Amino acid sequence: MRQFADIQDLSGLVRDALGAGCRVVAVDRLRGGGKKGVYRVRLEGTRTSSVIVYSWAAAENFWPGAREADPADPFAPASGLVPFLAAQRCLDGVGARVPRVLLADDSRRRYPADVAVVEDISGGTLEALLATDPARAAGALGDLARMLEVMHRHRARHYGTGTTAGWTCWTGAVPRPGSRASDGSSTAPCGTSMRRRGARTGSRERAPRSATVCENWPIA
Repeated sequence: MRQFADIQDLSGLVRDALGAGCRVVAVDRLRGGGKKGVYRVRLEGTRTSSVIVYSWAAAENFWPGAREADPADPFAPASGLVPFLAAQRCLDGVGARVPRVLLADDSRRRYPADVAVVEDISGGTLEALLATDPARAAGALGDLARMLEVMHRHRARHYGTGTTAGWTCWTGAVPRPGSRASDGSSTAPCGTSMRRRGARTGSRERAPRSATVCENWPIA
């Protein structure tokens, strides 16, 4: 049976993030966490009324892989504290509004899994705001559009999750030992289909040129 976090489990962690004066009064496990647990922790004794705690405990992962993913593979699941922090730093660095990280810990001393305590940006949904106050919703959509434009203009130094430096599209086209591409499977990555297109056109240079185009794609 899966065991999820409760007040006792998270109290020490949250006090370390916000100070000894805060007291955890309620913990709600939120839906939609995917491969991690997401908890809204309600507080007393501090100006912050609530925070969000992310937990990457094995029991929280409802989508486990068949085998351990290669962290150097840009198509591997981007779940975990390290890729989370990399994404948060990247978005914050380009000016996108993201929740502040109040504490991140992979020591397993405070909690028996990698965890992060982050700012809770609470409020209603955009869907509800569109129904009740279209003018305010239009402002929120305008802010979102400007943020997406900032992200669209950003070009990362490499591809993948932010932890896969050195990878290129052409690298990914070369089958790795043990991958489905290496045995000629029809589900091989895009590089195999590029080579096949090159064979049909009679041009051996087709695949490298296609890969060069891939390398110029903007990564948000």
